[in-house]
Amino acid sequence: MNEVQRAVALARLLQQRAAALQTPPERSQQAELDRMIQHPSDRATLVEWTDQAFRSNTAWRSADQLTHILDVQGVPRFFSPLDRTLLRGFQSFGGYLPGVAIPLVKEKMQHETANVVLPAEPELLGPHLRARRAEGVRMNVNFIGEALLGEAEAERRLERYRQALRDPDIEVVSVKISTLFSQISVIARQQTIETLSDRMESLYRAAAGAGHEAPKFVYMDMEEYRDMSITAEVFMRTLERPGLSDIPAGLVLQAYVPDSFRTQRELTEWALRRRQRGGAPVTLRIVKGANMEMERVVASLSGWECATFQHKRDTDANFKRMLHYGLEPDHAQAVRIGVASHNLFELAYGLVLARERGIEDCVQFEMLEGMANHQRRALFEQTSELLLYAPACRREDFVYAIGYLIRRLDENTGPNNFLRHAFRITVDSEAWRALERDFVEAFDRIADLPDTPRRRQDRCRVPQPALAAQAPLDQFVNEPDTDFTLNHHQGWVESIYQRWMGRHTDAAVEASLVIGGREILDGHAIRESTDPSRPGVVVGRYRVASVADVDAAVACAIEDPDRWREKSAAERGERLRAAAQAIRERRADLLGIALAEAGKTLAESDPEVSEAVDFCEYYARAAEFFSNRANLDVSGRGVVAVVPPWNFPIAIPCGGVAAALAAGNTVILKPAPESVQTAYLLCECFWSSGIGRSALQFVSGDNDDVAAHLVAHGDVDTVLFTGGSTSEQAFLTV
Repeated sequence: MNEVQRAVALARLLQQRAAALQTPPERSQQAELDRMIQHPSDRATLVEWTDQAFRSNTAWRSADQLTHILDVQGVPRFFSPLDRTLLRGFQSFGGYLPGVAIPLVKEKMQHETANVVLPAEPELLGPHLRARRAEGVRMNVNFIGEALLGEAEAERRLERYRQALRDPDIEVVSVKISTLFSQISVIARQQTIETLSDRMESLYRAAAGAGHEAPKFVYMDMEEYRDMSITAEVFMRTLERPGLSDIPAGLVLQAYVPDSFRTQRELTEWALRRRQRGGAPVTLRIVKGANMEMERVVASLSGWECATFQHKRDTDANFKRMLHYGLEPDHAQAVRIGVASHNLFELAYGLVLARERGIEDCVQFEMLEGMANHQRRALFEQTSELLLYAPACRREDFVYAIGYLIRRLDENTGPNNFLRHAFRITVDSEAWRALERDFVEAFDRIADLPDTPRRRQDRCRVPQPALAAQAPLDQFVNEPDTDFTLNHHQGWVESIYQRWMGRHTDAAVEASLVIGGREILDGHAIRESTDPSRPGVVVGRYRVASVADVDAAVACAIEDPDRWREKSAAERGERLRAAAQAIRERRADLLGIALAEAGKTLAESDPEVSEAVDFCEYYARAAEFFSNRANLDVSGRGVVAVVPPWNFPIAIPCGGVAAALAAGNTVILKPAPESVQTAYLLCECFWSSGIGRSALQFVSGDNDDVAAHLVAHGDVDTVLFTGGSTSEQAFLTV
C-alpha cells in the first residue's frame, strides 16, 4: 500500500471516529447549513441581514433596513422554526421599538457566531483559551479589525499586539502586514519592506521577552496576492537582524497561488542556511486559500489574470506538492510544517508522510476554531500537535468580523469543499467517493503543475492591444493597468524615476503652441512648470497664447484644412486606434511627466493611461457603430474646445479629445496651466498616429483670458469643460 492509499484508509478511520464524536448541537448546525445550501437566495438574505445589522449605530435605521430585507426577500427557510417565528415578529413590530429590538438582534447574531469569532474582551477570551489549553489544544489568536486609515491607527494596532503577547493566556498571535503599516506600496517596495521589518522586529522582541511560562509565537498571515512577496521578504529579512536568530517565527502560504511553491522553496533554502548558522527553525503553515472572490474582483477591476489557480484540482495538487516538499526530512528540520485544512484526506496524507519519514515532531495540524469540532476531536486522538486558528473581535468592533464570516460562508458551502459535507457525510457514500476521487486524482496533476505567476505582464516589452482592431463595440475590453506586484516591474518603475528625475532646468521639456497646423515657439511669453515635490525645480516650459492666437485656432478649426470632418467613421477610428497604441507605448513617459509636473504618483496616473487608451478604442468603435446604423444620420458638432482640469491630466483631456475627434469634430485643447507638458505629450500621441495638427490644435495659456475667450467664442460649437475654482466657474458666465 503506497502513501496515497494509506492516507485514504486513515481518512476513512478519521471520518468514522468523527461521526461517533459528533454532538447533537453539531448535527443541528449541519441541518441548518444543509437547508441554506438548498436555498442559495436565503444565503444572500443572511449576508445582507448580517451586513446591514451592524452598519449603522442608529437603531431605527438598522431596523428599517432589516425589515425592508425581510419584506422583499422573506424570512430565510434554513432557520429553526423558533427563529423564523421571532424574525416574523421583528418584521411586524421591530420598527416600533428599534432601541429594544436591534440590540436583541445583534446579541443573537453575535451569540450564533461566537463559536467561530471569539469575543476579544480579556475576561471572555481568557477562560476560553485556558479551557482549550486544558484539553491539550493550542490556540492561534487573530484579532479582527478594520483596514488601517493612518499611522496613528497602525501604532494602536501594534500596541494591541504587544499587549496580547504580554497576556499569559495567549500563546500564538497572527498578524498581517496590512494591520501594521497604513502606507504599504508595491511601488515603494524597499521602503515598505524596511518599515514593516522594523515593526515586525518589535513584535518578535516582544514575544521573546514576554517572560511567561507558555512560549510566545508570532505568525505572519497571508492575505492578498499583492502581499505575498513582500510578506515573505519581510519575514526573512527581519529574522536576519541581530539577536533574532533564535526566534521560532511562522509564515503562511496559500496553495491556490501557483508561485507559492516557488516562495516555499526560497524560504526553505533560506531557513536551511539559518539552521547551519545555529538559528532556530521556522514554521510554514500551508493553506489552500480563502480569498478567491477578492482575488477575482481585484483581477477583474484591473484587467489582469487572476493570481490563483482557476480549478480546484490544481489547488489541491499544489497543496500536496507543497506538503511533499515541506515534509522531506532535511527540509522539515529547518521549516516545521503546519498542515492547515479540514479535509480529512489532506490531514491524513500529512499524518502518513510525517510518520513514515519519522518527523512527527516537525509537523503540526491546524484547523479553524468552531468549525467541525468533531473532526478536530478525532484528529486529536491521532496527534497532539494541534493548533486552532481563532479569530477574535471586541463587541463594539463586530462589524469588522462580517467580512470574515461571509468569506467562511462562501468557502464552506462550495460544492467541492469538504466542510460542506463534514457533519453528515458517511464513508463509502456517493459524496465520500467523490471527495476521495478528487483527492487521488489531484496527484496526477502535480507533474504538470506550474510554479510561475499566472500574471505575466511585462511593461518592458512592446505592448499589444487588448482587442483586435476590427473587434466591434460589443466586444470591447478595458486596457489592463500595470501590475506593480510583479517584481520585474520594479526595474521599469526605477527607469521612469531615473529618466525624469534629471529632466529639469536646462534639460526641462518644452511645449509649443500648435495652431493652424504648425508649431509656434517664438514671439510668445514663456511660463515655467515646476515640480510640486521639489519647489523651484523647473521641469517644463510652455508658450502663453494670446486672444489673437485663440481666434486663429478657431478659424483654422472651422476651415478644417486636414479635412478631418470629411473622413469616414472607419478612417477616424483607424487613426484613433493608432493613437491608443501610441499611448500604450508611451505609458512610461506619460507617467513620468505627470509625476514631475502634476505630482501624480505612478499608482494614481497609471490607471489614467489605461483609461486614455480605453477612450480612444471605445469612442472609435462607438462612432463606427452609430454611423453604420440604418436610418440614422450622424455628424459632428463642428468646433469643439476641450478645457480639462489639472488633477486628472491624462484621462480627462484624452477623453474629451478622443470623443470629439471620433464624432468628426475639429478640436482645440486648452490644458490646465499646472499640467501643460502632460497634455502636450498626450497630443503628440494623437499627432503621431496621423491626426493632423489642424484637426487637433494645442493652445496653452492663462485661464482668465485665453480659456475664457475660447469657451465664450461665438464660433466654438461645443465646450467640454471641467472646473472647480471660482475663476474657472466664471468661464460659464462669460
